[in-house]
Amino acid sequence: MTKSERSEFRTVLYAMFLSVAAMVGILAAYDNYFAQKIVALDVKGYIAEQRGLYLSGKINEAQLKENFDRLDKVKERVPKNRVIILGDVLVRKNVEEIKP
Repeated sequence: MTKSERSEFRTVLYAMFLSVAAMVGILAAYDNYFAQKIVALDVKGYIAEQRGLYLSGKINEAQLKENFDRLDKVKERVPKNRVIILGDVLVRKNVEEIKP
């Protein structure tokens, strides 16, 4: 192999490395910021839990209201590329679950 052939070979390898690195970075950014993801929120279970706490006297009416406000805040903090479905709709549990 001559010196110019080695230089061309290194240039091709360098270009391939940069191309693969750019592709991995773009795919990671797309997956993190743009790709739609499904998350579950078990509203029915949370309401039942809060109802039980309220009826047993462990929390008062003000705390109950705070807990429901917290549920609303958690729902609002979910990133825009996440789709929220109710936990009751889940068939399989391989979905990220949001806990208020």
